[in-house]
Amino acid sequence: METQGTRRRFLQMAVTTAGMAAASGLVGGPAGLAVRRAHAAKAVNVGSLLPKTGVINIYGNLCITATELAVAEINAQGGLLGKQLNLIQYDTQSDIAKYPQFARKLILEDEVVVIHGGVTSASREAMRPVINELDALYFYNINYEGGVCDKDVFVVGETPFQKMGPLARYALEHFGTKSYTIAADYNFGHISWKWWDIFWRNGGDMKPVPGGKQGEHVAGKAEFIPLDVTDFNATINRIQEARPDVMMSFLVGAAHINFYRQFAAAGLKDKFQIISTTFGNGGEHIVLSPKESAGLISCHPYFDEVDNPENRKFRQAIAKKTGDPKFYIGPLGVESYLGWWFWAKGVQKAGSFDKKPVTEALESGLEWDSPAGHVSLHPASHHVYFPAHLAKANATKGFDIIQSFPPIPPQDTIEVCDLIKNPRQHTQFQPQ
Repeated sequence: METQGTRRRFLQMAVTTAGMAAASGLVGGPAGLAVRRAHAAKAVNVGSLLPKTGVINIYGNLCITATELAVAEINAQGGLLGKQLNLIQYDTQSDIAKYPQFARKLILEDEVVVIHGGVTSASREAMRPVINELDALYFYNINYEGGVCDKDVFVVGETPFQKMGPLARYALEHFGTKSYTIAADYNFGHISWKWWDIFWRNGGDMKPVPGGKQGEHVAGKAEFIPLDVTDFNATINRIQEARPDVMMSFLVGAAHINFYRQFAAAGLKDKFQIISTTFGNGGEHIVLSPKESAGLISCHPYFDEVDNPENRKFRQAIAKKTGDPKFYIGPLGVESYLGWWFWAKGVQKAGSFDKKPVTEALESGLEWDSPAGHVSLHPASHHVYFPAHLAKANATKGFDIIQSFPPIPPQDTIEVCDLIKNPRQHTQFQPQ
């Protein structure tokens, strides 16, 4: 296997364009070998693995849009260290098997200096062994179930403590203590349920909140739904029989949007309050009618309605890129955008594209004012301090911000992960 230094030296001699490479499965246009050779000294390859097609593409296309904007902005500012970024994107087609395949190709054949991508936790876990084996640098820019502790990985997405805590406290105070949970049937859904059980029973924290309300689960445990399920009648009947105060949703993907539609059609939307840490990630509120979605409450580090100077500039840039002034990028799009800029700031501080100095620069505790608000990297866990916002879907296919919180630490992961003291960890911790 080639060493990282050999790959980097080759990269300095390789030819690229500032456009997108062409190959089977790539997103974008051709970049011929002769053209790449002509621009060897001017560009550096970077990689992205996201689903442009398939059942998860409602998230992938938002992340692709944000990725392309971030790379274009970096290049427009002169690139990094005098080089333009050549973005190589592969459409993973919502197929888990393609992630390790394309990750290996990006590292060994395309000679990328960093990979960003993956949407589902299953896609991340399929890639991580390849990243570890080939000593690559990987950014997973998605809110997720927490616990990834890996020297090769930076996670620019919030963990359960940053989203479930505020949501649980609000729901217990305003709606009641009885919860029914439905979740996507893969590692994200199963681990999220474990965390939700903790936060709900403990009044919104990892340990019991003194004097706080304690929640209960009317079904005893979550109901797990495969990603391809579109008929939710049996689930809806069970919810109706259980009569919860709140219905917690960890649903994922295009097929699961049907749950909200069928729940409203059954006349239950106004009887049982739906709360979620996934609703709004993929523009579900845009696809659904207000009659089907208005009133649903989500918690994320970003909504398009967040009002700050950086977000106003970001929204203008998104509108210009897409040609749609109403384009809704959502939290996953912004997290992808932040991931690229965190990496760029790390490269700038390191004065190098090599993994070790970039990692050390990132571990110095980078922070900046972003469209989501003030964000900062926690050095030891490779996770991010994020603000949090509780918001309610409204009648105009947007969200009304209910309550905002200053940056929250990824405490669940911080407590178990210290990559400064233990740099050889390549694991994912789960709640016991």
